[in-house]
Amino acid sequence: MTEYLYNNKPLQKSYNNSYSLAEKIEINKYIQSDFENGMLSFEQMYLIINDGLYGSYTCQTIIDDLLFKGKIKKNPITLTTRSFKPKKKPFDL
Repeated sequence: MTEYLYNNKPLQKSYNNSYSLAEKIEINKYIQSDFENGMLSFEQMYLIINDGLYGSYTCQTIIDDLLFKGKIKKNPITLTTRSFKPKKKPFDL
């Protein structure tokens, strides 16, 4: 498994990191665009989520989006059909 790199360094934890606000936004955009272009594997997403690295929430929303759209049947992290957050219903805010 290869780890996800930002500026040729591994990602820091999601808490107590030294990223500025601009860097945090950039990391989230990179994760999203890398997944859309096929450069982010589920193995890398697994490492980001389980190690509590910055960007884990973005990875979780990507997986939930794929589950809700029906593109995947099982969550590749938990190996169940359970999502990370419940699907919004019409009366939810």
